[in-house]
Amino acid sequence: MSYLFKPTSYRKGAALAVGATALWKSISFVNALLLAAYFGADSATDLYFYLILTIGVAWYFLQRLNSAVIIPHAMALDAKQPAQARVLLNGYLYVYAAVAVGLVLCGLFFPIEPVRWFSRFDSAYLTAQRALIFSAFVFFAFQILATYLLAILEMYKRFATALFTPLNALLPLVCLLIFGHHYGIISMLWGFILSYGLQTLVLTLMLKKELNWQFTRGEIFPSRPFMHNLLSNQCLELGNIVSGLLPLYLLSGLNAGTVSALNYARQLSDSSNEVFTLRVTNISKIQLTEYSTKNDWDSFNAAYNITHHFLWFLLTPLVVFSIFYAPQIIAMFFKRGEFTAQNVRETAAFLRPLLGLVWLMVPILMQSNVAAAVRKLKEFLPYSLAGTLLFIAAVPFAVTYFGAVAYVYTQVISCMSGLGINALFLLKHTPQFQLKTSVLDGLRLLSCNIIALVPSAVYAWYLAGKNPWITVFVGGVIFVGTLTVLTRYSGDLKRFLQAARGVNA
Repeated sequence: MSYLFKPTSYRKGAALAVGATALWKSISFVNALLLAAYFGADSATDLYFYLILTIGVAWYFLQRLNSAVIIPHAMALDAKQPAQARVLLNGYLYVYAAVAVGLVLCGLFFPIEPVRWFSRFDSAYLTAQRALIFSAFVFFAFQILATYLLAILEMYKRFATALFTPLNALLPLVCLLIFGHHYGIISMLWGFILSYGLQTLVLTLMLKKELNWQFTRGEIFPSRPFMHNLLSNQCLELGNIVSGLLPLYLLSGLNAGTVSALNYARQLSDSSNEVFTLRVTNISKIQLTEYSTKNDWDSFNAAYNITHHFLWFLLTPLVVFSIFYAPQIIAMFFKRGEFTAQNVRETAAFLRPLLGLVWLMVPILMQSNVAAAVRKLKEFLPYSLAGTLLFIAAVPFAVTYFGAVAYVYTQVISCMSGLGINALFLLKHTPQFQLKTSVLDGLRLLSCNIIALVPSAVYAWYLAGKNPWITVFVGGVIFVGTLTVLTRYSGDLKRFLQAARGVNA
C-alpha cells in the first residue's frame, strides 16, 4: 500500500481529506446516536462529554502551534535548508513526546485534581470516575502525537494519510458495541486510545520509510523571528483556551444534562467544520504559504478566493436551512431511547447559534491562514486577542443572567466583532491581499440563501404535518430547488463547479 502515500496535489489532497473526514464524521454520528439512546443527556454523560470537549480545546491549542507556526516555518526552511527543517521538526516531536509521557503520569498518579480545578463537578463523583478520567489522559497523550506526525507528513504532501481518520470513529464504535453494555461509556475512550495509539505507531514507521527520516538532533528555537511568531500565536491561543474552558467550567455547574445537550448539538454543527472547513483550510494554508514564499501574490489571491468561495457555497445552505429546521433535525436523529422531548428542546437551542459559528469559521480560519502564510503572527496578535478578550469578559455575565445558551450567542457576537478587527490587520499588513472579493462573495451567497429559504419556510409554517422526516425532506427540496435557480443566475454555481473540477489545483 505504500504507493498510496506518494506526494499528492493540493486538489487531490483536499478531496482525500474531505472524503476521509466525511466517513469519520458519519461513523461519529452513529456513535452519537448510540450514546444518546444508551445514556441520554444527564449527569452520567456530562463528565464524559466535559472531558471530550476539554481535550478538544487543548488539542486545538497544540494543533494551531503546528499549523500556524511550526509547519510554515519548516516549509520556509525546507525550501533553503532541508536538513535544518528536519532538525526543527524533530525538536518539537521530542517536546510532544515529553508532554505525552507527562499526561500519562498525571492521569496515573493524580487525575482528579486537574478536573476539580477546572470544573464544578462534585469531588466524590470525580473520585468514583477515576478510571474514566485516567483513560481521557491517555487518549489525549496519543492524540497529540498522532496529530503532529500527521502534520509533518502533510507538509511533504503525503495527504493520503487522511485515510487513517475514520479509525478515530470506527474503533470507538466497535469498543462501544462490544464493551458498552458491561463497562459503560468508558469503552468509547478505550476505542480512542486504540485508534490514536495505532496511528502513532504507523505514522512513525511511514515517516521513516517514506521520507527516510532520521530521529537524531532536534531544535526548538531556530531563530528570533520564529520565536516571536511562536510566542505571539500561542499567546493568542492561550486566550482561546481560556475562552474554551471558561464556558465549560460555568456549564458544569448548571442543570444535569446541559453539557451533554451542548455536545449533541456540536455533533451536528461541528461535522461540517471538520469535514470541510478544517481540512480544506489546513491544506489551503500550505498552498498559501508556498505562494507567499515565492511572492506570487496573483496566485495567492486566486487560491484564497477560490477556497473561500468554495467553502461558503457549501456551508451557507447547510447553515441557513438547519437553523430554521433545528428542532425537526434534532428530533429526527436523537429522539429515541433515553433521549426525551426536553433533551430535544435543549439541544436545538444550542444548535442554532452553533450553526452561526460554522458559517463564521470560514473567514476566521482563512484570515488566520493569511497571517500564518506571510509569517506576521506577531503583528496579528493584538488584533486577534481583542475578540477573544471581549468574549472572556462577556461570557460569565451572559451565562449568569441569560442561561447556558447565551454562551454560544456571546461567541457569535465576539467572532463577528473579531472579523471586523482582523480586517484592519489585513488592510495594514498585507496590502497585496484582496479582502474585498471574499467579503462580497459572502454577502451575496448569504442573501441568495435567505431568499431561497422563504418558500421553504412558508411550507413549514402552513402546509407541513407533524412528521419531522417529511417536513425536512420536502422543505429541503423546495429550498435546494430555489437556491439552484438563484445561484445559477448570480454565477456562484458556475464558480463552485469550476473549483470542484480543480481550477487552481
